[in-house]
Amino acid sequence: MAEFINDSIILKGRMKKDSVTFYVKQGRTIMRSSISEQPKRRSRGQFMTRQRLAHSTSLWKRLKEPVQPLFAGGANAYGRFNSLMRKLPVAYLTKEEHHADCTLLLPEMPVSDGVLPDIEYFLGEVGGRPALLTSLRLASHRSTMMGRLCARGGGLAGCDTLRLYRFEQTVRQDGPWVEVEVEEWDLTGKDAAHPFSGIEMCEVDGRLALVGEVLGDTNRGWALVPVAGNRSSSQTVVTRCRLYEEYTTEEALQRSAKSYGGLTGETEEE
Repeated sequence: MAEFINDSIILKGRMKKDSVTFYVKQGRTIMRSSISEQPKRRSRGQFMTRQRLAHSTSLWKRLKEPVQPLFAGGANAYGRFNSLMRKLPVAYLTKEEHHADCTLLLPEMPVSDGVLPDIEYFLGEVGGRPALLTSLRLASHRSTMMGRLCARGGGLAGCDTLRLYRFEQTVRQDGPWVEVEVEEWDLTGKDAAHPFSGIEMCEVDGRLALVGEVLGDTNRGWALVPVAGNRSSSQTVVTRCRLYEEYTTEEALQRSAKSYGGLTGETEEE
């Protein structure tokens, strides 16, 4: 830092020029370098926070490719998604994997957030076949599945769309990747007996169940989101995929940190 006393120059505010900042303090003109000499800090806590945000950002890109996600809380949908993602484990990817937008399928990853009643669902079996069993009630006084869901007493009364999210975990040459597809069942039009490809709908104890061999795929994940206008319920992913666990260990953290130059204040393990 240098000081200049020059009665012929009057400087108001700040001025930056060629990586140098000029400003006035107590009547004196100060020149300071605008290039920080501080080393880039990468403590364990800072690194974990950055890794969480980087992975959440990549997942958000995948999530909004097929359809705009509905997240009502927070200042905006993206911010609300990131806030909810803080509840999940941190996945550690290398610098190269992040640059390639690599992603991992995480159980309970949020896909929507809203004021409509939430649907409960879990992966199981119906008659020995893989199934997604739900809490959606089926009214008894209608003949079609849509009618039973949308009638008074049905689990989708007042809704106009039911979204089925399909997630598939793959591994590409540059790292793990999540594909996201969405099928929408229009509940306001003519009844579709089979709205979701490769999946049948049936009743189990008065509730809706989705049945199909694809639901037994351990590399896939699923979510159901009821929609009414721009409102939705708060739903998350269910999956049997466990690839993400390889990326949540201490070894994964160290591998990721090494690709960025290591952690500040820590030495590499021998």
